[in-house]
Amino acid sequence: MSENYKGLDFYDNLDLTHSHNDEDLQNVYNEWASAYDYDNDNLLGTVSQPLSVQIFQEYTEDKSLRIIDVGCGTGLVGMELEKVGYSNFDGIDISQEMIDIAKYRGYSKLFIGSLNDSLPYENDEYDAAFCVGVFTHGHVGSDRLDELVRIVKPGGVICFTINEGVYKSYGFNLKIKKLESEHVWKILEMRKNDYMVKKNVKGFYCIVEVQ
Repeated sequence: MSENYKGLDFYDNLDLTHSHNDEDLQNVYNEWASAYDYDNDNLLGTVSQPLSVQIFQEYTEDKSLRIIDVGCGTGLVGMELEKVGYSNFDGIDISQEMIDIAKYRGYSKLFIGSLNDSLPYENDEYDAAFCVGVFTHGHVGSDRLDELVRIVKPGGVICFTINEGVYKSYGFNLKIKKLESEHVWKILEMRKNDYMVKKNVKGFYCIVEVQ
């Protein structure tokens, strides 16, 4: 159990401005992969995956939508999508060890990559995107929302979460409004809700339509 807590401590102390942050992230998630699901449930009490899929369903009806799960980790969003009948979803994550677990959770294709870089997809390639648990301490800044927009078709939706601890400090509050004012997307819903219940952390759940 001590190694699990060590992983959580490292996660909490990641620095977004660090030049080798992706390498640090990759290392911690490779080491954390085997214990991640246990920690997600028992140490963090993370509810963002099922809640995001629940919100997504409220705004989409077509179960055949082509979906990309950015930062898919061990595939917990994919597991929830599969439960409710979605079958055409891909995933991408920075950690091969995490992807090795996700491949059993319904994904059509899985890729290695980081949202801090250009994603390996064409413009407008997907009908919808998830990005759950990625916009958090030391991971990815608000400027990378543009990359999610790039790969989703006009009329498509993006469902993403933001840890409350970085919502203002990383500029998400301003960036989300800016993209709406510039008619890049339309905010369909934004709610603050439980995120990591065992850490008493809330998160913002956002769903937007690309214009």
